[in-house]
Amino acid sequence: MTEETNKPAAPPASLWSRVRGVLHGPVLIGVIAALIAIGLSIFGMARNADATPINLRSVLLVVVLAGGSWGLIAWAIATAAVEAGKDE
Repeated sequence: MTEETNKPAAPPASLWSRVRGVLHGPVLIGVIAALIAIGLSIFGMARNADATPINLRSVLLVVVLAGGSWGLIAWAIATAAVEAGKDE
């Protein structure tokens, strides 16, 4: 007869561990920088509502322009640093 071993089931992975599994290295740095830029831009819009009205178009522009540019720049710098470290 074969013996069946009952292995305990692994605990379900948390959302943070699944995100860290997909986003790692330079991509994670770019996403974090984009989220910080979006947050600061929305805070600036809320703080000075006379200059920029808070509506859907303004928020989408913040996401695309601030988040996209800062995320892309941070990703590029982190990728260059990783590649420079591989050359040694």
